[in-house]
Amino acid sequence: MSRKGSAEREPLIAKSESPQYGSLERLSETSSKKYTYGISDKFFHPNNGKPFGILSFASTCDYLLIFFGTLFSVIHGAGFPLLSMVLGGMTTVFLRAQNSEFVLGFNVTTDPSVMPISQQEFNESVQLYCWYYLFLGILMFASSYIQIACWESVAERLVHKIRKTYLKAILRQQISWFDLQQTGDLTSKLTDDLERVREGFGDKMSLFIQMVSAFFAGFAVGFFYNWQMALVMLLFTPLLAATGYWMGKTTANRTHLEQEKYAVAGAIAEETFSSIRTVISLNGQKRELTRYGRRQ
Repeated sequence: MSRKGSAEREPLIAKSESPQYGSLERLSETSSKKYTYGISDKFFHPNNGKPFGILSFASTCDYLLIFFGTLFSVIHGAGFPLLSMVLGGMTTVFLRAQNSEFVLGFNVTTDPSVMPISQQEFNESVQLYCWYYLFLGILMFASSYIQIACWESVAERLVHKIRKTYLKAILRQQISWFDLQQTGDLTSKLTDDLERVREGFGDKMSLFIQMVSAFFAGFAVGFFYNWQMALVMLLFTPLLAATGYWMGKTTANRTHLEQEKYAVAGAIAEETFSSIRTVISLNGQKRELTRYGRRQ
């Protein structure tokens, strides 16, 4: 065998390492502008991912969409505590009206500390709070639509760019590299893994920013009205944060394990269906079902 033939069969990964399958997370290490004619080991090592590394594929338009999506997510989240303020103010107006002379037919015991209210003032206050409700409702409806539209657009654009870059990187590999990969595994990463990226970077990101905004706005309103009660509630924040971190870490680990298992299972299924005549002729249906079941 010639030296050239031996070089062609040499894998791209180190000889001492076992074959590792590519991950879309590793594509964040490289953009299309800095692309080299080979997929380096950084693309395949599962511990080299960086937070928000996917933004290396983002363009100026994507950053603008992220900015407006974040802005309206914050507005939407801050609207919930403001609605509570409006509801509290309207409740106070009704309590004052209950202690007023123009309300007839009510035989209730009222608190002397509740100041009465005239009928004209009652009507004006209720009308004002109704306008507050209408304004906040329109604002929150518009902001929720814009935030979802912006983040979903960014997710779709990034997934499209990642899919093209990943496919381009695969097609530029030497034949020996494909001997170490499974075809079904590669196609699974082009579908399942990218779907996880789209879900995580789409509406879920906007929902996360919205909830963080509602959290801080809620505590701001709480400290404004009753700082003692808000301080007591603040004591439980570390426990809630630790619980959320544990849930997020567990979900991420399970999702990563799910991606690996489904990638291998998809490769087995594609291999079986592409050679279904051979499988049936050798009566290997049960064996292939067992192989597939072990990967679930």
